[in-house]
Amino acid sequence: MKRLLTCANLVEAQHKANLLIAAGIHAEVRNTYLAGAVGDIPFVEAGPQVWVNAGHDVQAALNVLAAADRVASDPDWVCAECGEPIEGQFAQCWQCGAMRPFA
Repeated sequence: MKRLLTCANLVEAQHKANLLIAAGIHAEVRNTYLAGAVGDIPFVEAGPQVWVNAGHDVQAALNVLAAADRVASDPDWVCAECGEPIEGQFAQCWQCGAMRPFA
């Protein structure tokens, strides 16, 4: 196993591990209970860490996380029911509840 990254908190570490697992990459979160030791030991050693299998999984894991960090840039749309302008990341109109039409 190889340490891929150290995260700011356990939620971030588990989310990233879940992304990797969903992509078929074996990942583990370690140091889940060491946050209270920060100050006595360096954060790099105490922060929650995401580990993957050494070798080919490392670059694949980095690619998965980089793709997840990219923001989808769907175009803004106008609700066909009420005419409300909606930002692209939303699939439902917040004015009337109508769903975004997908072609």
